[in-house]
This record gives sequence, structure tokens and C-alpha cells, in this order.
Amino acid sequence: MSALSADRIEDASTEPGPTIPELLTMAADVVAMVDGHVRSTDVGHGIVSVHVTCQAAAEYLAWRLALDQVTVYEPTRTCLGFAVWSGGAWPEAGFKVFCRGDLVPPLRTFPCRELQGVRDTTIVAEAA
Repeated sequence: MSALSADRIEDASTEPGPTIPELLTMAADVVAMVDGHVRSTDVGHGIVSVHVTCQAAAEYLAWRLALDQVTVYEPTRTCLGFAVWSGGAWPEAGFKVFCRGDLVPPLRTFPCRELQGVRDTTIVAEAA
């Protein structure tokens, strides 16, 4: 193992991430957001993955979770096409939303609100 790899592992282990019970609670909350449109949910080390039944549910979750990346996988001879919306990073929870089937481009993403430009609403009062 290289020194760089060892440093990354050491850094990741020193920052506490979400626990499995916390991830399960997050997964339940995400499922509740699109109740009736979820095929399955997976919880792993620091990540919650949700497989939804339609593009509208996927984009709604992308908006609610501020997912800023989408990757489209074209259909092949052995696999149906699908898309994955993702966002979040360690030590916070990561989220992935999977959707396959009839996807209508463009697929929308929703960057984190803190990264979006905020209009300057500063009011300057003049002295009387």
C-alpha cells in the first residue's frame, strides 16, 4: 500500500461518518418522500441507494437531496439503460438514486444550494 493510500484511509477513519441506524433512518425518510415509487433501497458504509420506478421520482429526490451529478448508462445487449443521480461525500452520507426505463433527456441535477450564487441583498443606508 502506498503512503498516499494509507493517509487517505487514516483520514477517513478519523472522521466519524453516519452510523448504520442513522443511514436506515435516512433511507426510510427518502422512501417516504416518493412513497409508492421505490423498487428497493440499499444501505452501505456511508451511503444510501434508492432504486425508483420513474424519472419524475428520481428528479424529485435529486432536488430534495441536492444531488449534483447524473450519469447515464446507455442500453446494451445484456442490460437495460439506466441513470444514476449522486451526491454527498464522506463524512456526510452519500446518496445515489437509480432509475431505469424510459428516460426523457435532459436529466436534471440540483447542485447544493450553498454552492449556487446568491444575489447580494445588502442594503446601504445613507446618513441623514
